Amino acid sequence: MPVGSQGTPITYKSPKTGKQYVVISAGGARQSPDRGDYVIAYALPN
Repeated sequence: MPVGSQGTPITYKSPKTGKQYVVISAGGARQSPDRGDYVIAYALPN
């Protein structure tokens, strides 16, 4: 990931395709000077 994340990931399952995704919001860790505003989604294998 481009910066750290201290949030809880969520999962999403498309009602249309049945494909499942894991979504992470990464804004930077408290102890790190690196910051960002990323929302990253990973598709899980079938």
